[in-house]
Amino acid sequence: MRRVKLAMLRTVRALGGFTLARRMTRSGVRILCYHGTWRAADGFAGDAMFMGQETFRRRLETIRRLGYPVVSLDDAVRALKGAGRVPAGSVAITIDDGWFGTYADMVPALRDHQMPATLYCDSAHLLTRQSVPHVMARWLRRVSGNRAMLPSAEQAFAAATNVSAPLTERLEALDRFTTEAGIDQTPYRSTRAFEYMLPEELHEAASLGLDVQLHTHNHTLGDLSPATVTSEVAANRQALGQMLPATAAPLVHFCYPSGVCSREAGDALARAGVVSATTTQQGIAWPGMNPYLLPRLLDGEQVTEVEFEAELSGFADILRGLRDVLKPVRRG
Repeated sequence: MRRVKLAMLRTVRALGGFTLARRMTRSGVRILCYHGTWRAADGFAGDAMFMGQETFRRRLETIRRLGYPVVSLDDAVRALKGAGRVPAGSVAITIDDGWFGTYADMVPALRDHQMPATLYCDSAHLLTRQSVPHVMARWLRRVSGNRAMLPSAEQAFAAATNVSAPLTERLEALDRFTTEAGIDQTPYRSTRAFEYMLPEELHEAASLGLDVQLHTHNHTLGDLSPATVTSEVAANRQALGQMLPATAAPLVHFCYPSGVCSREAGDALARAGVVSATTTQQGIAWPGMNPYLLPRLLDGEQVTEVEFEAELSGFADILRGLRDVLKPVRRG
């Protein structure tokens, strides 16, 4: 089925369908969403969380080759609110979290292509100077082929991925898990595959032009209550403010961690001085949309070049719209 889809997209592209879609969607902004780069040497393909270093560079080359203008997130939001203008078919590049790979691989690629980008950075992980245990455990299990494991390994895995437990306990559980599962951590530790940037690296990235914005302190909005939203934004602002250079842009843009969002949370963000918030809902952002529920185009290693071009052109967004219109009405 996937081969049929890819063949269809290539045919549409060859017949000029992407060019037509680009004209039809020229007033929308393509807010791209990335995370980190895959830095380990085992050749794991990655997905929407970790992308190959060369794949990210190819994406930037594709954007340039096809002539899509790249604008800052701030300019894009102003245009979506009707307070400014951006070129037709503009692209805004956003990156979530704060992985070391963003500093080591993405920032140099963006500078080489002279493209602005925004990093939505949660701050607690930056301060630990440790691997993120729940992410590392889940990925190492995938890399090992999700094979059946001893009960002791399963128990350690569960403890390592329990995000509500203290960090020290999760790190200890991670060590037990890899020992019981027979996985060598050394190649992942040496490349900092599952670590965030250090505060000084974030400072340097911002000094080099990376726009750093809000993503909560603890990478969660909990129950989405106004109190939690306010607390997480305040803690995130305070922590980032201590790491970033004085020339950094104001911290007024936000990304919902894990895409978990609500209109009520958006209202709380507005009261906290946030002017925009992006989600993980797939789609082009249009003028007049709720600025606290902006969709993005999620890119990853699993996305082929023709699929990426379909998203940029707006053809994929048009198909999603048609699918929603044609979706049968449920009776009940």
